Amino acid sequence: MPSRKYQPARVALAVACIAYGMGATNAIAQSSPQPASGTATTVQPERQQKALDALGAMSQYLRSLSRFEVSASTATDAVLDSGQTVAFLHETDVKVQRPNRMRADITGSRGEKGLVYDGRHFTIYDTTPGYYSTNPAPPTNDELVRELASTYNIDTPLADLFYWGDGKVDDSTLTSALFIGLERVDTRWCNHYAYQQSGADWEIWIQSGSRPLPCRMAIIDTSQSAHPRHVVTYHWKINPEFPASTFTFRPAANAKAIELKPAVRTPFEGSE
Repeated sequence: MPSRKYQPARVALAVACIAYGMGATNAIAQSSPQPASGTATTVQPERQQKALDALGAMSQYLRSLSRFEVSASTATDAVLDSGQTVAFLHETDVKVQRPNRMRADITGSRGEKGLVYDGRHFTIYDTTPGYYSTNPAPPTNDELVRELASTYNIDTPLADLFYWGDGKVDDSTLTSALFIGLERVDTRWCNHYAYQQSGADWEIWIQSGSRPLPCRMAIIDTSQSAHPRHVVTYHWKINPEFPASTFTFRPAANAKAIELKPAVRTPFEGSE
């Protein structure tokens, strides 16, 4: 689980990021006794071991997948100058073949954009302006995700899957971790967990059974007064067969190659 906050990339070819921040929601204290009328009380945050262990189990399972495809429907809030909050919708399809193949295609109201990585180079593309940029890449998917964030201020689409899948879950930043209950996400039965940390409240629904895959995630950025929300629903294909051409970028005839320059500020600095 990443312990940093995300911020949308501010580069010429920005790839849609997954979230504003990792965080969690503590809200439900249904098991707590109700105070007598007129009596002030402070509910202390609770860190349930079951909720903490669930993140570790999910991370370990994601790490075990050598090939997968995940499609995600996302709604991300943006706060207008007027103070009104509006939601932007997009669909993301990510294909991963470890250790060094990845493709992400994003469609939405602003056209199609994405990322293609063949183990030697990565290409960021945006069909609306007709631009693309091909650059040397590190040797693994995990290293590429980190280089994009640290060097170019670009969050890989569905980046949290890669941070969870690196096998290292840092739960020290969580001030609250709760198991809410078993719920259905479309046709799947999923365990619902809620977490809280500085700057964000978040919930995750993890598929029950032997495949603890994330089914849905909801994040609230509590560092902003408007509390913008980011919600994503995942659908998975495990061990699909990918044609070799999947991870090869072929620009359109009228596409223009541009230079992708390192960002002035990293996502870490930009989120402060």
